Amino acid sequence: MKYLASFRTTLKASRYMFRALALVLWLLIAFSSVFYIVNALHQRESEIRQEFNLSSDQAQRFIQRTSDVMKELKYIAENRLSAENGVLSPRGRETQADVPAFEPLFADSDCSAMSNTWRGSLESLAWFMRYWRDNFSAAYDLNRVFLIGSDNLCMANFGLRDMPVERDTALKALHERINKYRNAPQDDSGSNLYWISEGPRPGVGYFYALTPVYLANRLQALLGVEQTIRMENFFLPGTLPMGVTILDENGHTLISLTGPESKIKGDPRWMQERSWFGYTEGFRELVLKKNLPPSSLSIVYSVPVDKVLERIRMLILNAILLNVLAGAALFTLARMYERRIFIPAESDALRLEEHEQFNRKIVASAPVGICILRTADGVNILSNELAHTYLNMLTHEDRQRLTQIICGQQVNFVDVLTSNNTNLQISFVHSRYRNENVAICVLVDVSSRVKMEESLQEMAQAAEQASQSKSMFLATVSHELRTPLYGIIGNLDLLQTKELPKGVDRLVTAMNNSSSLLLKIISDILDFSKIESEQLKIEPREFSPREVMNHITANYLPLVVRKQLGLYCFIEPDVPVALNGDPMRLQQVISNLLSNAIKFTDTGCIVLHVRTDGDYLSIRVRDTGVGIPAKEVVRLFDPFFQVGTGVQRNFQGTGLGLAICEKLISMMDGDISVDSEPGMGSQFTVRIPLYGAQYPQKKGVEGLSGKRCWLAVRNASLCQFLETSLQRSGIVVTTYEGQEPTPEDVLITDEVVNKKWQGRAVVTFCRRHIGIPLEKAPGEWVHSVAAPHELPALLARIYLIEMESDDPANALPSTDKAVSDNDDMMILVVDDHPINRRLLADQLGSLGYQCKTANDGVDALNVLSKNHIDIVLSDVNMPNMDGYRLTQRIRQLGLTLPVIGVTANALAEEKQRCLESGMDSCLSKPVTLDVIKQTLTVYAERVRKSRES
Repeated sequence: MKYLASFRTTLKASRYMFRALALVLWLLIAFSSVFYIVNALHQRESEIRQEFNLSSDQAQRFIQRTSDVMKELKYIAENRLSAENGVLSPRGRETQADVPAFEPLFADSDCSAMSNTWRGSLESLAWFMRYWRDNFSAAYDLNRVFLIGSDNLCMANFGLRDMPVERDTALKALHERINKYRNAPQDDSGSNLYWISEGPRPGVGYFYALTPVYLANRLQALLGVEQTIRMENFFLPGTLPMGVTILDENGHTLISLTGPESKIKGDPRWMQERSWFGYTEGFRELVLKKNLPPSSLSIVYSVPVDKVLERIRMLILNAILLNVLAGAALFTLARMYERRIFIPAESDALRLEEHEQFNRKIVASAPVGICILRTADGVNILSNELAHTYLNMLTHEDRQRLTQIICGQQVNFVDVLTSNNTNLQISFVHSRYRNENVAICVLVDVSSRVKMEESLQEMAQAAEQASQSKSMFLATVSHELRTPLYGIIGNLDLLQTKELPKGVDRLVTAMNNSSSLLLKIISDILDFSKIESEQLKIEPREFSPREVMNHITANYLPLVVRKQLGLYCFIEPDVPVALNGDPMRLQQVISNLLSNAIKFTDTGCIVLHVRTDGDYLSIRVRDTGVGIPAKEVVRLFDPFFQVGTGVQRNFQGTGLGLAICEKLISMMDGDISVDSEPGMGSQFTVRIPLYGAQYPQKKGVEGLSGKRCWLAVRNASLCQFLETSLQRSGIVVTTYEGQEPTPEDVLITDEVVNKKWQGRAVVTFCRRHIGIPLEKAPGEWVHSVAAPHELPALLARIYLIEMESDDPANALPSTDKAVSDNDDMMILVVDDHPINRRLLADQLGSLGYQCKTANDGVDALNVLSKNHIDIVLSDVNMPNMDGYRLTQRIRQLGLTLPVIGVTANALAEEKQRCLESGMDSCLSKPVTLDVIKQTLTVYAERVRKSRES
């Protein structure tokens, strides 16, 4: 049934896929047609562009030829004019010299002065112009040459041809160009001027060129030429109705020759371009624009789009007709194929399903032996050979039990062990056969499966024993390694609190660093082993992520400052004040990432950025260190993997830190990712879910609203974070660029301020500052870049505002350090190891506590009976009476004093067992002074409060 239904579904899907195939084929034909048309259009555009370029070359040669003529005439004029008085005797005085015609250009033009002063030079030029007219004028197609004096502004006209002169129009145009030349900047006054005036017929005009003539570095005159320009010479004869237009430097039309279908209009897209080819707005014309150097003119060729498409119009019609015919043919073929093949096949599949219902039911129930038993008495009516063999293995009792089960119809299978130790599983279904109630039975030999299950059970027991052995090994190794380490690290801690001789303090520090590194390596190995054996458990509880980040930065800030780096910690306002998770494991992960960033960074800074990302808390650690090659990033979280090989590794470690981080974050339902580039640094991003998140109230600090703060921060990330944080508190934030402040303004900067600030205070963010904000002078505060989120609290202190915060992590700690006197506390130390017992007593003594010691639980009960004890610090594993029984005995005696366990076993089960026995807390060896101080401060305060009550 299932296979037939699937077959019918496949046929129906095939029918639709065949339709889709026909549609795809038609689309392929359509796309091919469009591609062919577009290709033909581009080829046509290329041909037109080539024709445009050839035509523009003729215009360019015309302009260049005129420029060359101007250079020759300028050279002749400069040689013919004298620098002293402008007089040079012409050759051939025997011929009568031609005198040019003089035309005043301005009202104050003095043509008589020019005629008298330059008479000899002008006669010489006139003689040369006559020679030029007779020999070269026809070749260069010049109409006239004119000379304009720079002082008298009078024009001497050397006519080369008898051309009609439109005097007013020519003088007006020349007058405008002279004014333009005189008013041009000094740098442009040495260049040539080119312009065109319209002629008597369309497409015909006059081309003018004007160049300065210098004598002794002084502008003596302006030399110009007039030449007839015919636009019909600027394009090749062809079949296209091409239009040509010459524009000035401002895009204004000077002269044009366009066909009746070409009406070019100015388009800002290409009018300002030096060279442009494309369609005008609305795709009405195809245009080519080119400059005509050395002039500032440009020439534009255009042709109507209709003429461009004229040659491919029939191609478009043929493509449309082809696609219509192809679509009709494909549709007809698909319809015919469905009616003759797919629809009959679906009908056959339906009939086959109906005919095979009974047979499929039997086959589905019998992979091996099949038999039919009568329900009334269990007689075998029909069976195959294998089923007959299995039935002969059954005893008489087995047959009776099988008959009762079949008649009862309560279960559908039974397991039977035959006389030759063969395990049979008999399954059956009830049906009708030959007008009788029968059971269709299936007999399967499951002896192999039974043996496999027994083997799996034995393997499970062996695995459980191995897990117990591994747990015992971890507990033993943890205890045996941490116990001597406690004696080393604890005594080194005590040594560092003493006055040491010169040079010894360096040795003690080196020993302490080495022992701390050894402890970290051991902890990593034990943690990894516990994770692999599933012994490590996440202990979720409510915690503040802000406090965890502040604690981490406070621990690593001295190391960062010592390496002359910068540690920036940005905690966004949307980070929850509390959420459910394991703060110790989260601190372990972030501390490992931050430690690696410090280790692999020599210059620059490290950024710790905490924000929310949807339903996750995102913690990003970014550094400017050496970076990681891409081929090694994929193996970065493998156990024991380290970047580099062999002796090339410059950094210590086991290669387990990141592997542990990945597994811990995975156990927290989070993820960790890395993005790195060699030489640029690395960025690790940790995300954990926001379980039970409690968000801060969106309110600023009352009293800060309306206050003005000036920002002069060079670090862009720090500046952006401060601006957002201050604006959230209602503070007006302005970038400082030397403005005068009001007396209540505060300047926030990350560089040294040289001049005296006239406002209320200056807050300087310093990378080397460690601890809480410090007022080094009245109104001059130093703030750490590791806690910029505490700035609103500092501003509240500066403005003398009482601040209430729902997040104690953002509250600014007091600068007054309360020194507590602990000599009122009597603490009992219970440990069977004499070195550890003495060390713990010395640590308590350095913290100011009174102390008594005991060797084991029995000795501790004796001390308790004779002395008043406030707190008990007890080892867990001791002879005679261990810490668990000691705690239970103390509770049975009715004593409620705090009992704190100290164990060298770092397993979570050990801590849980301590709490279940009645202990208040449990510490793992080695125990440092800071851990003892933090723990005892809490319980000592509790004891003092109980005394008062």
